[in-house]
Amino acid sequence: MTTDAQTPLALRGRDIRKTFRRATGEIVNALDGVSLDVAQGTLTALVGPDGAGKTTLIRLATGLIFADAGELTVLDVDVAADPQRVQDRISYMPQKFGLYEDLSVQENLDLYADLHGVSHEERKQRYPRLMEMTALGPFTRRLAGRLSGGMKQKLGLACTLVRSPELLLLDEPTVGVDPLSRRELWDIILRLVNEQKLSVILSTSYLDEAERCGHVVVLHEGKMLAHGDPAE
Repeated sequence: MTTDAQTPLALRGRDIRKTFRRATGEIVNALDGVSLDVAQGTLTALVGPDGAGKTTLIRLATGLIFADAGELTVLDVDVAADPQRVQDRISYMPQKFGLYEDLSVQENLDLYADLHGVSHEERKQRYPRLMEMTALGPFTRRLAGRLSGGMKQKLGLACTLVRSPELLLLDEPTVGVDPLSRRELWDIILRLVNEQKLSVILSTSYLDEAERCGHVVVLHEGKMLAHGDPAE
């Protein structure tokens, strides 16, 4: 997948390879020569079944793990060479986001704001927008452990947005949530892309979700099978 030379890229990968060794000793090719470009300000879906390599690719982009071979840059930064610089500019929501269930909605937001060094002035501006976007405003005092699955996902998303990332990485954000919450999460994601021009890369195993995205990358057993507009 290539883009015009003048198009700013959120992510650029060339011949990315990553293997893991299972407890049995078996070698698994999680990513096997994947190359892709993701333009800034777009919504890109990594689509495929479990074991396709989606989560591995997202974790490589965060700098939490490193490729065995190939090149990967995020926001024009070599991830392997300077992972902290990348992490300072992105937000990442894994499949199991680390909410503190014995803290309230507000306390979780404050904790993540503290971790990211978000000033109190920035919080005054950002919190109302996040509460309006996620409809969590009436529940700020409720313990996170008492939220529904869909509300927990929305809180997790809000926590990733307490600062202003240049790239948002979401690993299967709608898995295990009810249909209404799934639709609400998608409304939030589309608003972030369409109104704030945020670059978003998400993984999903649902083809109907991929159709909502501007660009789709289909992965299977570590290889890229296809890419392009969903209509293709």
